[in-house]
Amino acid sequence: MSEWLHTLRERFTADQPQRLDGYRTFSGFHHITELVTLDSIMCPDLIDELNTEDWEHNVHEDFRTELFRDAEYLLARQALDGSKHQLIAALECPPTEFAIPSGFKICGFDIMDSYFGNSTLTNCGQIPEAFKPTEVNKFGLIDDRDRAFTIRDTMRKLQPDDPHLGDCEVWLLARFIPNVG
Repeated sequence: MSEWLHTLRERFTADQPQRLDGYRTFSGFHHITELVTLDSIMCPDLIDELNTEDWEHNVHEDFRTELFRDAEYLLARQALDGSKHQLIAALECPPTEFAIPSGFKICGFDIMDSYFGNSTLTNCGQIPEAFKPTEVNKFGLIDDRDRAFTIRDTMRKLQPDDPHLGDCEVWLLARFIPNVG
């Protein structure tokens, strides 16, 4: 069974109009109001260097050391500004039924590459054989779980030997923004 994992990320909002407009042109996601993703290029990690205590709370495999099992630990570890930062809860290969962590709101489904560095949904350019840009929600994510898995499967078939598409995986994202109602 999958478990919710957590990460502190910068927000990619309309407060950065030039960057967001450039991204909208690149992605074709002209209707998004903010990008929410596990992609570390688009929404960089807030924790640059892990400390000794982090290793008691984080994931130790599969390029995922920036993911933590304990949201409260992350909130205590680093001060957050809700206008610039977010705490993301992520669930890999989400089942059809799941409970959302308390205080979090669902954003949608992302699709991450095998290195857990790039989102094949939000940062690999347009892939018209897999999905249309109009299928993403206001956060650049897929709303429907089954559709997200269909897109993943199509991407895998398109380029099975590619480390980005060939072994990509679906993640459900929810987030908590501090000091915001």
